[in-house]
This record gives sequence, structure tokens and C-alpha cells, in this order.
Amino acid sequence: MNTETPIEPFVRPAIPDDAEGIAKVHVKGWQEAYVGQLPQHVLDRQSVPTRLRMWAGLLKDPPGSRWTFVAIDPAAGIVGFVGGVRARPVMFGPAFKVPVLYVLQSHLRRGLGRKLMHALGDAMARHGAGEVALWSLASNGSARSFYERIGARLSSVLVETDRDGRLVLAGYRWRSAADLAAKSGSEHD
Repeated sequence: MNTETPIEPFVRPAIPDDAEGIAKVHVKGWQEAYVGQLPQHVLDRQSVPTRLRMWAGLLKDPPGSRWTFVAIDPAAGIVGFVGGVRARPVMFGPAFKVPVLYVLQSHLRRGLGRKLMHALGDAMARHGAGEVALWSLASNGSARSFYERIGARLSSVLVETDRDGRLVLAGYRWRSAADLAAKSGSEHD
């Protein structure tokens, strides 16, 4: 057996060839996480080809303003991912944002979310200081609990209304990317 071949799930930076796997997890992640929280027609219209086009484009961006990491199970392929971006400069705004974090239900509670957030925080910290922010559905108790366990603090609540209805969002922040890396790098979750 090759001692270099991982047998346990691991996290690494995403590469352009990961676009299809990320797209599949993105769609399945939405469909698993948001059942009963978003209208079913919103979940049904999630599409792998649409997400594939999006991720194929995003993964061409050079690191420095956008970072993506994947969680890979050697037996199942990509089972989770996280994406972060440098935020637009806004007075009192965060320096970085985390627009996406998904881990398939089959791989929850194995520490992959924590490892993904640690890798992202570490990468962001190498590119500057400042707060890190993300939005979560206020109704997504498991995600909110996870963010709080890795050191995020609730900073705001926002109500948005669009053609699909009313959404209540919970905004979370870490003091810095280094803080996110440090707090997500300990304990097994």
C-alpha cells in the first residue's frame, strides 16, 4: 500500500478540475440543508450545470482575493467545500466574507467543517487583517450552533423579502481571519 495515499477525509485548496464535484455538493448541500427552511421550488430549481458554470469560472480566479477549499473522502470524492472572498471596502464592514460552506450530511460530525474553516481562515490571514463575516438562515440552527462553537459571534439579524418569500438571516463575525483559523483549528466537531 502506498503510504502517501490518504485513507481518511482531508482538506486541500480547490483546483479547476474540482468544479464539477463542488457543483454537485453545492446543489445537494442546498437540498439537504434547507428542506423545510426554503420553499421546495427554490430547492428544486438548483442545478448542477448552472453551479458547474459558476464554479468553473470562480476557480480560474487567482488566490489573493478569493479562496476555495474542498473536503475529499478518498472513497467518495468531494464531500464538502468552503469559499471565502476579500470583501469590498465599506466603512465598518468586514475585511473578508464566507459566502459558502457545505458538507454533505453523510459526512457531518467528522470535523470536516472545522477543517475547512481553519484552512480558509489561515489563507485569509496571510492576506491581511480584519473581521470575517458570513450570513446564515436564522432558521438553520445546526449551522448557527457550529459557527458559535468555532468562535463566531452573532452581529446582526436581517429580514429580506424577494419573489420567493421572506428570509430571516443571522449575521456572524470573527474578530479576524487569524481568530477564525485559531478557533476552528481546535477540538473535533
